[in-house]
Parts: sequence; structure tokens; C-alpha cells
Amino acid sequence: MINYWLVLFNGRRDLLQLSLAANINCPVIIMISVRKPENFEKQEIDDLEDAECVEKEVLLGDPEGVKTFAMRRFTLGAEGHTPFHGHDWEHEVYVLAGKGKIRTDNREEVLSAGDAVYVPANEEHQFVSESEGFTFLCLVPRRGEPTTSEV
Repeated sequence: MINYWLVLFNGRRDLLQLSLAANINCPVIIMISVRKPENFEKQEIDDLEDAECVEKEVLLGDPEGVKTFAMRRFTLGAEGHTPFHGHDWEHEVYVLAGKGKIRTDNREEVLSAGDAVYVPANEEHQFVSESEGFTFLCLVPRRGEPTTSEV
């Protein structure tokens, strides 16, 4: 008896889909996915009302085989800000560089590199950059990132 092993690396889920379509019965090993900075695509957020000087990069998501979360990096230019908004999912934020604030209905908190923020589901919030700019990681469930497919 011959055993076939399908090894997936760097999000090569097309191989898995091919094996399933071909009815190949083999164990699957899913390997670590690594993306390099030169492969990140910056998207200027200009289609959201009341967003100013915001860039987003999806670092990990659907193409890499991430099943639960999407990891994004946001960069707010000087005096930039996200819209004041809320959504039905929580998210976690880690500040990489610069200074900014998070605003809610009843609170404003200054943020700087190394700070971690938990934003509960349905909490209205806004990120605001100060004069030097502001960069942070933001993790959301896949449904919170429109460039990943729905689970």
C-alpha cells in the first residue's frame, strides 16, 4: 500500500482543493505560512465616510489559510483617523509605532507603541493619530475583514 502525503506551505490550499476534487485520499499536513513585507499590499481607505489618511495592509488572512482571524496593519498619517464606528465582532489592537488615541462614547485614551487594546463587540470607537502618525496591528474574525472569505 502506498501512502500519499499532501504538504501545504504558504497557503497553497489550491493543492488541497485539487486533491479533494480528484478524490485523492491522503492525509494533509498544513504547514506554517510566512509572508514577507514586500508582499503586503497597502490599501488606502478612501471608501469609508469620515476616514482620513488611513492605510491598511492585510498581513494574514484567507489566502494564507488562516481559519479564524485576519491580521491587519493600519497606518494613520498625521492627523488621520478611522470613522467613529461599531460592529458585531470584537477585535484586538497592538500599537507598533507613533502616538494616537482611541475614542469611545464616554472615554478617550492616549495610545503609544507597546499598548494593547481590546475593543468589545458593538462598542462604538475611533482611532485617531497625532501629528507624527500612528501604526497598529488589528486582529478581527475573518468576517470582519472584507478581503477574506466568510467562514
